[in-house]
Amino acid sequence: MKTAERIVLILIPIVLLGGGIWIYLSVQNNQQELRESVARGDFQIPLPDQSTDSDTTNWRKYYPVTVPVVIGTTSVQASLADSLSERIKGLSETPFLPEGVVKLFAFGVPGKHSMWMKDMNYPLDIIWTNEEGVIIHIEENIAPDTYPDSFSSPTPAWYVVETNAGFVAANNISRGDTVVIIADE
Repeated sequence: MKTAERIVLILIPIVLLGGGIWIYLSVQNNQQELRESVARGDFQIPLPDQSTDSDTTNWRKYYPVTVPVVIGTTSVQASLADSLSERIKGLSETPFLPEGVVKLFAFGVPGKHSMWMKDMNYPLDIIWTNEEGVIIHIEENIAPDTYPDSFSSPTPAWYVVETNAGFVAANNISRGDTVVIIADE
């Protein structure tokens, strides 16, 4: 093997590793800046509008506890599904998902994490992220009548976010954007 070929074989992994580290640190820095911005009060995570429609004014009946989340650059409230029973139920049998509310499935381990539309009443966009919150896969406008089909990311995911259909397009969400959970400081 020639010296030049050896150098190339050594440099390629170093460059790839350096690029991976740079991406990881950039994502971590962006998430920290966003958390600090929220803590300073630069912007607030809004609650969904309280309309006069009696069904939608009672949205807390279906989503009693929410946490602030930023998807790309869009601030929303997330109803958390972090237990096995909550993840199995998901949004099944809910009559609606309020504007500005999403369902966040926290699995705690990387995996395929297939989602289905069992007992759903409305279409969804589904977003998969890695452990750092980087969006790795998106499925848009999945109709309830697709059940029993399931949908999953080709890359192992840590979190899954379900939104109303059209959320991804309306907010210009794409692979590589981040999902940041705003933790209370």
